[in-house]
Amino acid sequence: MKNNSSNFNSEELEYVPPALPGQKSRMLARTVQSSNQMVRSAMSLSKGFFQGTGSFLCSTAFHIVLILLLVLFSFEAANKPLPNQLILQDTLEEEREQDLEILLDDLEHMADSLTITNLTITEQGMEGQTDATISPPELHTELLEDLNAPQVSLDQFVFFNKQTDSLLEDVPIGTTGSVQSIVGDYNEAMDQITQELIWMLSKDKVLVIWLFDQSESMRDDQLKIRNRIKRIYDELGLGGFTKDDALTTGVASYGSQFDMHTRGPTSNREQIERAIDAVPVDPSGQEQMCSAVSEAIKRHRRYASIADRKVALILVTDESGNKQDNRDSLENAIAIAKATNCRVFVMGREAIFGYPYAHVRWTHPIEGTTHLLPVDRGPETAIVEQLQTDGFGSRKDAMASGFGPFEQVRLAKETGGIFFMMPGQETSINQVTDRKYAAEQLLAYRPELNSRLEQMSAISEDPLKQLLTKVIYDLNPYNEAVADVIEIRQFFNRDPSIFVREVRQEQAKMITYIEYLDGAIEAVEKARILRDDSVSVRWQANYDLLYGQLLAYRARAYEYGAYLTNFIKSNPKTPTPSASYFEFTGWALETQAALSAADKTAGDIKLSIQVLTQILKEHEGTPWATRASWEIKRGFGVKLEPRFFDARRRQAAPRPVGPGAPPRPPVVIPNL
Repeated sequence: MKNNSSNFNSEELEYVPPALPGQKSRMLARTVQSSNQMVRSAMSLSKGFFQGTGSFLCSTAFHIVLILLLVLFSFEAANKPLPNQLILQDTLEEEREQDLEILLDDLEHMADSLTITNLTITEQGMEGQTDATISPPELHTELLEDLNAPQVSLDQFVFFNKQTDSLLEDVPIGTTGSVQSIVGDYNEAMDQITQELIWMLSKDKVLVIWLFDQSESMRDDQLKIRNRIKRIYDELGLGGFTKDDALTTGVASYGSQFDMHTRGPTSNREQIERAIDAVPVDPSGQEQMCSAVSEAIKRHRRYASIADRKVALILVTDESGNKQDNRDSLENAIAIAKATNCRVFVMGREAIFGYPYAHVRWTHPIEGTTHLLPVDRGPETAIVEQLQTDGFGSRKDAMASGFGPFEQVRLAKETGGIFFMMPGQETSINQVTDRKYAAEQLLAYRPELNSRLEQMSAISEDPLKQLLTKVIYDLNPYNEAVADVIEIRQFFNRDPSIFVREVRQEQAKMITYIEYLDGAIEAVEKARILRDDSVSVRWQANYDLLYGQLLAYRARAYEYGAYLTNFIKSNPKTPTPSASYFEFTGWALETQAALSAADKTAGDIKLSIQVLTQILKEHEGTPWATRASWEIKRGFGVKLEPRFFDARRRQAAPRPVGPGAPPRPPVVIPNL
């Protein structure tokens, strides 16, 4: 659709402009002048024919009065719009922005790290309606030396007073897209894209750029799209939209680098299919997504300008992209797309709820051991709004958020495109919660999609958001400064002497951890009035869930220390495997309903269950309710269970033969 100021067709209707104020004065002057001329002419004629008679005076007076009445009538009519007059506005814009809609069924990948310096921003919201009188708690680091505990030195957290490494520049707000669309498969997404292309082709020639993620997990997706390209062109051809090369196509891909697979835009279907087949697999595990979007548009914008074509870029990926590249390059990609009049469509996956990662289970082909490989899959917000710890260490779950990754949804929204939530297979994802949420249920919980810089400013002015974000980043296990305290040992050595030493270290660490939780809970409880006064349902839910989790994690920390003490006193024996091919590898931590320190933890457990149960009612049908239910079902007690390895899973592998033989090459753990 051309960016005209109006949809009015001058060939179909005749437009008569209304008289302007200056024109009205000139019309009146001409009318009076014409009237005077008519009077003089009438007097001259009357003088010739009626001279000397009384009828002359009567006739003259009658005509003068009649002319004056006509003049007055014309003045009034000039100030009233004509009954058939067509009034045009300067602009006529078509509404294309819709409410955020989501599909929940895909979680596959994770990223690398979160640190205090990486903190960006979160949703705009209520500006400080209440004075920020709450001091964020500090994480104490004193550990007991007599228990052989590790010494941890932590710098004092400086949250909003610290300069970030890079600040993104704002770009003018332009046309926004319909953000997200619910689709069941690639066919449905491609059908919708076909309709969008038909709409664009009805007004202009169009250039389509296909941009593919080079990860191994995308090979099947690329094949599906390749097989669908022919049908798209056939459908467009039947409608007469692809005559005279009205639609041309470019194909590119990205991993750690950017690659072009078409020498130039083409309408040849075979060339397009060969270009898609040429997309490689990048083993680096890096997806420089935002940089690739910018590069793909820049490579084609001169052609689009010379050929006078509108541009549509279709990004196909199952990951959220490298976090550093997203932070550094997102706003630049949006600015380049807007300057090129390019709409960005994304075929992507659902983000993990408040967390950057998912973990794929991978089995070592020789050793038979299972590894959890992180992949980028979120979060749905500009910064994380949920705890990154499950109370014992970094999260390993993959819980559906109901929203797409922030960068991809913002790209689509700001450029007038659409984010298509694609389904996927989650069988290899660790602790996946593949919950489907009703889109209308999540409308009030939508994350903000303005720039990170704007969201950082909003957080700094909102004491509730500032406090919750402070606690989340204090308890961030990906921050090396606090990882030794936040990451609680969950697997203990099978050797009894090493086991006892590890237990003593963890018991000492619990003192620091519980002291911090005490301060955090006290500060959050004082902020209850801020929660009640907040106008953001999303941040009310964030407060409720974080408070319930802090209570649960303090109870489990007490239970952890008490259970380990009792376990050592019981002098546990090395367990005997049920079969000779099972090897005892050590003790693993699990949660349970039974308690070891009920006299100290009953109060926290009761209040935590009360808060989490209230979330199930107040935020029913949302990820917050799903997370609250998960916390309750985990139980609040802990226990150690023996772990055995099935040696039959090891595969026989060729061994070096003879002196000087080259060693067996190691198996490389893949980067996803």
